[in-house]
Amino acid sequence: MKYKVSRAIDSDLPLMQRLFYQTVTSYGSAIFTKAEIKIYSRLATNKAYWQKKFEEDFIYNVKLNGEILGSFSMDKNGTIEYIFVHMNYHGKGIATALYETMEEVAGKANIKTLTTRVNLMTKDFFQRNGFDIIKNAVKVVGGEEVVTYSGVKKL
Repeated sequence: MKYKVSRAIDSDLPLMQRLFYQTVTSYGSAIFTKAEIKIYSRLATNKAYWQKKFEEDFIYNVKLNGEILGSFSMDKNGTIEYIFVHMNYHGKGIATALYETMEEVAGKANIKTLTTRVNLMTKDFFQRNGFDIIKNAVKVVGGEEVVTYSGVKKL
């Protein structure tokens, strides 16, 4: 499979919005609260939000035949907002290709530390890529305990 990793461009926006929405609604119940799914679903369709991210952040996509298979967003401080891959392309090295590009971009931007929120679906991925996983405070949500994690990696 010959895919290409490149910086997001304006014409990517509709495809990114669709992929982001599909990802949030498909996997959301496993990692997000109902309120978070609602918020992220709205963000997916918010064109102004995405245009601002395109201008201010590092957003890269993996493309194959004009389709976006995965994406990442990292701000200028090294905070990774997301890294995700279309559900039909899991296990094909796309997340790894995105992550390797992210480290290259961070190096060129003189970013020394990467940070991110980590969930149970991404914990192993970030650990494999050298992140220290930090267990955050346990929160009680609807009577249930929720443990959150952060990941930190010095470059």
